[in-house]
Amino acid sequence: MTNNNDETASKSVELRLPHCGELEVKDSKIDGWFHPISMTQWRQIVGFHKYASVTYNSETVSYHRWNPLISKYDTIIPHQVTAKAGLSVKTDWTDPKNVELLDQYGKTWGVDFFPACTIHTHVAAGAFESGTDAGDEEDLPGWHITLGHLTKHHVNMDIHARFRLPKLKRVGKLTSLKKCYVVPIKNLFNKNVRAEEITQTPWDDTHFHHNLENVSLR
Repeated sequence: MTNNNDETASKSVELRLPHCGELEVKDSKIDGWFHPISMTQWRQIVGFHKYASVTYNSETVSYHRWNPLISKYDTIIPHQVTAKAGLSVKTDWTDPKNVELLDQYGKTWGVDFFPACTIHTHVAAGAFESGTDAGDEEDLPGWHITLGHLTKHHVNMDIHARFRLPKLKRVGKLTSLKKCYVVPIKNLFNKNVRAEEITQTPWDDTHFHHNLENVSLR
C-alpha cells in the first residue's frame, strides 16, 4: 500500500543551511532565501579582492559564514597559494596556520566554520564558473561568487553568483547535485539594494587589506 503523505513528502525537501539560508527543492524546482550580505561587508570584501588583484595580478579567495549572533557573515581569508597572472588559487586547510584560524573561530563562536560560502576572483577576466571552480565548490553547499574585471579601468565589476545543494540522497532524487544553480546577485543582498550598487561598489575600503600577507605567489 502506498502512503500518499509519504509520496507527497518525497517530492519536496526543505534544506536548512545555517551558514547561509534556507532552500526548498520541490518537483525539480528550487525556492528559498539567503541571509543578505550587507553593503558595508561587500565593500570590505571587494576592497580586499581588488587590492590583491591590482597588487599581484592573481586570484584570491575568501570564505563566509552567517553568524546569527551578530546578524552578519563572518569572513576568513585563509593562507592561500595563487598563480601569478593565472586563474588558479589553492587553500590547504591542513596547513597549521589555517587550522589555527578554524580553531580560533570555533573557540570564539562555539561552532565549526564549515560549511561556508566563497568569493573568489578572475582578476581582469570575466566572471563565470570554471571547471576548477566547480571542483573547489562542489562539496560546499551554499552560495558562491566570482568577481571579474577587477583590473579593468572604467569597467563595472563583472559578477557570477550561483549556489550548490548539499549532496543528500533525498535531494538527488529530485534534482541534479552535480551542477550549480545560477542566482541573480541581487538575491544575495537586501531587497532595497540596486544591482548597480553591487557592481559599481567603491574599491577603496581597506578593512581586509592586512590579509594580503596570507597570499603567497608561486
